[in-house]
Amino acid sequence: MNRLTLILCLGLLIPFWGYSQISSNMNLLDHWDDNSLPLRYGAAFNDIWGYTDPSGNEYALIGAIEGVFIFDVTNNDGNASATYPVEVEFIAGGSQSLWRDIKTYQNYAYAVADEGSEGLIIIDLSNVPSSASIVYQSTASFTRAHNIFIDEAAARIYVAGSNTHSQGLIVLDISNPVNPVEISTSNLPAGYVHDVFVRGDTAYCSHGTNDGLYVYNYANAGSPAYLGSLTAYPDQGYNHSSWLTADGNHLVFADETKGKGLKIADVSNLNAISVSANNVFRSTLEGPTYTNSVAHNPFIVGDYVYISYYHDGVQVFDISNPANVVNAGYFDTNPSNTDYSGWDGCWGVYPFLPSGNIIASDQLHGLFVLKLVTTTVPVELIDFQGYIKENYHLLEWETATESNSAYYEVERSRDGENFTVLGKVAAQGNTLSQHNYQFIDENPLAGSNYYRLRMVDQDGTFEYSHLLHLLLRENTGDIIRVYPNIISGPRQLIADHDLSQSQKESLVVRLLDANGRVVLNQVPISDMGPSLYLDIPTLPTGIYFLEIRGKQTNYLERITVNK
Repeated sequence: MNRLTLILCLGLLIPFWGYSQISSNMNLLDHWDDNSLPLRYGAAFNDIWGYTDPSGNEYALIGAIEGVFIFDVTNNDGNASATYPVEVEFIAGGSQSLWRDIKTYQNYAYAVADEGSEGLIIIDLSNVPSSASIVYQSTASFTRAHNIFIDEAAARIYVAGSNTHSQGLIVLDISNPVNPVEISTSNLPAGYVHDVFVRGDTAYCSHGTNDGLYVYNYANAGSPAYLGSLTAYPDQGYNHSSWLTADGNHLVFADETKGKGLKIADVSNLNAISVSANNVFRSTLEGPTYTNSVAHNPFIVGDYVYISYYHDGVQVFDISNPANVVNAGYFDTNPSNTDYSGWDGCWGVYPFLPSGNIIASDQLHGLFVLKLVTTTVPVELIDFQGYIKENYHLLEWETATESNSAYYEVERSRDGENFTVLGKVAAQGNTLSQHNYQFIDENPLAGSNYYRLRMVDQDGTFEYSHLLHLLLRENTGDIIRVYPNIISGPRQLIADHDLSQSQKESLVVRLLDANGRVVLNQVPISDMGPSLYLDIPTLPTGIYFLEIRGKQTNYLERITVNK
């Protein structure tokens, strides 16, 4: 047997992969995807918008490569099923496009694409949930455009990034919703507009890389007046899109550049728009190793800003104090990405449905229906963890306090959507002290295992915990035994193994924290013949996992670091 030497402390070696937390304070209500749809540049879906009919039924309109899907998302009871969401209609656009944008006005949806030559499409939603159909399509003003914004109070569509007027905006009057009239095609001082937000004739324009944010008055659409600009600010990138708070004093905008945070601009005085370093915030689910996350589109409801955050999914922040923004919840629609490579993940989010439900689009994983949990629950959950053992999965959770709690149901799913109950654990009822619970899944599924807790109160009300993901891999027969498993500082680890030379050469080693997030990626390995040396930096106290992967080799090593 050869000897593999690793510089670090490692624990009991188990031939499985670890887990990751994919949500916090957000519940998955429903999900839809179709793997048979065509891809363009690796994506199947793009933007999303919502609609509510006169009866109160709620709908999601999600862009795809070849058109727009319309779904009834009204019946969402917290238990995702194969019957919801219900597809109402697919509206074919006529060409393939990676970029689509959709907005609604009265009983109509308006759609554009930034590839092909579809122009403006108007979809009649009067007959949903029975049907929907195109009632207007025109290329008179443009054949393609990147984004549109509808100022409902003024019955105007603002068209950004069109092929005919790329250096400004096109404005259409939709007083007659099925007969748009072009009223303005003005160029703007900062040129190309990527996206725009409009309120009360004031247009906040995101001008991309070099020009930042400009604000114009469109009371006279034919001759817009310059009101102010922000061309230099902290953590600056590609100024992509924005949304205004209800009081009109602050504007949240996203820079579509990796590693750049969102900003809260003070726009109370348009002659002196400002952003300080304290007004920059971001999501870093893969931090601290990876901090190059990238935000896409922000939307504001009350004190919360909802952001489609590419690799980090739907992120929600409390912006009631612009100098101290706090993450209020998230749902990672693309948990497989762990290093912010590429531009995968969540494209759009719509938080304006009357039910409070949130709909989001993921480029590969389709439609998500979510719920933000902001109410006080009878159980204050400190932690919910999962551990992979030799023949079972161990779930542990800890509560800080409990008030009238009845029991916990442990639920498991293969896909993170359709859950079954594994068992029930009695709760403490009423306690002000911390309490620990355990549950053993004696027969985990091969492959993915998603777990959640259903925390039930004595009156029958309940809330869900965040999701845990444990991935069980088959033992390939390779043997690695690493010791010791508890350390207090950096040291040399010894691993006995039965790996061939080719297997050793293919090894990739990563270090994960207790939440399954990557702490160190692509750890360098020096091959010294019968031994391999792995250099790991000094680690803070806690639990870690060393993932060893290669040809027919998948192992996870638990590491305990003490003071």
